[in-house]
Amino acid sequence: MTDPIVDMHWTPEQKAEFVRRRRGRNWALLGALVALCLLIYAIAVVKLLHSGHMW
Repeated sequence: MTDPIVDMHWTPEQKAEFVRRRRGRNWALLGALVALCLLIYAIAVVKLLHSGHMW
């Protein structure tokens, strides 16, 4: 599947740089989402432990 943004009139070097940067942003976004999920999970566990409803 081709990406219309990448298939513009770019040199192969420009295309490779664009793809490399986009991949980096995707990894950063994945890291941020995982960190947010872990933070929400940790807050929930702490609140449940504090209220005595965990076990």
